[in-house]
Amino acid sequence: MVVKVQYLALAVAVLSGIGASEKLVAACPSTMIAYQVSGRFGSTPVSGADKLKLAGGPFSVTLYGCESEAPSKTGSDYAEYTGLILNGEVKSYLLEAPTHIRADNTSLLLVQPPTGLDSIQLGGAVKIEGGTINIVGNVAIPSGTLTSTSIAPFPSVSVVTAKSYFIYSQGADSTTLAVIGTVAGNVYTPPGAKTSPSLHSGAVRVVTAHMDGTQSLRPLEGAPVDPGASTERVMLEFYASGVRDASEIHVRIAGQEAPVLYFGPAGHFPGLDEVIVEIPRSLAGSGEADVLLTADGQTASPVRIHIQ
Repeated sequence: MVVKVQYLALAVAVLSGIGASEKLVAACPSTMIAYQVSGRFGSTPVSGADKLKLAGGPFSVTLYGCESEAPSKTGSDYAEYTGLILNGEVKSYLLEAPTHIRADNTSLLLVQPPTGLDSIQLGGAVKIEGGTINIVGNVAIPSGTLTSTSIAPFPSVSVVTAKSYFIYSQGADSTTLAVIGTVAGNVYTPPGAKTSPSLHSGAVRVVTAHMDGTQSLRPLEGAPVDPGASTERVMLEFYASGVRDASEIHVRIAGQEAPVLYFGPAGHFPGLDEVIVEIPRSLAGSGEADVLLTADGQTASPVRIHIQ
């Protein structure tokens, strides 16, 4: 069930970090927290006609909040914050370029029930190319991820896809899209400061380059990774943070060095990084394996994959 909410004196900005975050940092008397949700929508709508053609495409939203901010309403297991600005980007298959979205008065609800999943719920009227839509999002995360219902850091986690969704509506029409991705609440680091590297475990894609020059793509969650036949190259495409300015990047899979084909800014989202690595065929049959990224000597938390 979606809880209709209304929001906080937090503020949200695209991963590119446009202006709002810097203004909030200046106005915040305590620590600024950045809530980041990024990933991909499910390849088919859960319900309704996807008129904006967002299914299967990437999205990103970042919310900035002052850790000392007081909620507008509280309950036994939730806190509600109102009056937020929301900025983000989505990729619509109707358009070539990513589409910027913005909401000037959005709402945020942090829910920490005694049993079941924690959740971050948001809602508002979002401006998007072609007009305004109403949006409600429910990001369900493992129980205990939220240490409280206050604006506070929490670990980066994979989105619980079975319970996470976004709903957008125009008039009587409503469309529900599943979410695959990650969510994190971290201490905000202003632009120019060096951030620790991280690989985002959600929205990882498997890219297979075939001998005829074509490529096929699929989400990592769909099946174990098959290193492929001798005529194919199989790669993993990760979203990442803190790698674009690194002078040296290494990725090890199951303890073995993997060729890094690309690291740098992500194509769709200016503030998000991307890392593409090739899976050595010698790893076939490895089973459960950790992917470890090291950037300029700093090692990110591992991402677990399954190799067939």
